[in-house]
Amino acid sequence: MEAILIFAGFIVGMAVGSTAIGAGLLTVPLLILLGVRPMEAVGTALAVNFVTRLMAAWQHNRQKTVNYSWVFSLAIGSIPASIATVALMRTAKANLSVEALDIFALKFIGAMLTLMAAIGIVSDFMIHRKSFGEPSTLKLGIGKVGKVAAFFVGALTGASVTFTGIGAGGIIVAFLAVCTTLEPSAVVGTAIVHGILLTTVSLLGHAWVGEFNLTTAVLFSVGSIPGALIGSYASLLVPKRALKLTLLTIVLLSGVRALM
Repeated sequence: MEAILIFAGFIVGMAVGSTAIGAGLLTVPLLILLGVRPMEAVGTALAVNFVTRLMAAWQHNRQKTVNYSWVFSLAIGSIPASIATVALMRTAKANLSVEALDIFALKFIGAMLTLMAAIGIVSDFMIHRKSFGEPSTLKLGIGKVGKVAAFFVGALTGASVTFTGIGAGGIIVAFLAVCTTLEPSAVVGTAIVHGILLTTVSLLGHAWVGEFNLTTAVLFSVGSIPGALIGSYASLLVPKRALKLTLLTIVLLSGVRALM
């Protein structure tokens, strides 16, 4: 099983490194497929994603492709929502059987996989438009309206990431790509740094509730880190956008299947 987890991590790392798809979108369903309980898979995926995002955030900060005003505005909504979700998870775990909680979580994860894959496809299209100099659909600045929008988007993301491990990248990237004037590189960098803050709180919450497997996280990370590095180099050689859209379509179909 150890070798399988390392290999699975390597595959996910390759996919993330070469396409920039959110790690949670691939890690959570793959861990469930390998037999990890849904709630434990979420907590474990958060740990793996934290390591991946930490490396990426360091690089984006060096490149000055992070807008900290947007990071702060999003975090005002996402961090309290994450804490509230952890409290609800602890209450549910105390009052429901493990089987009932996992069944509910699996259906919710399936819904989020479907939604996030669809959002990923749309946001990829929007970023592609920006790369060719076309204007975004909206042009929110970091003023009052922008901060209010960021609060609600952050709150949605905080709840989603904490309960399903999915959305820290996808929801935020879609919001920043469609609703702001940030350049594509700043969209990604801002989403990653915000993801670090949110993932830290969510991961600590899962550890507190007891839905986290350190051994699985370490083994998966052993494979995902070199996989991400190799994938980053491979992105120069493979048709990145086509591969990304193909993987998102597979995730979309997986989410639909989980809901059936």
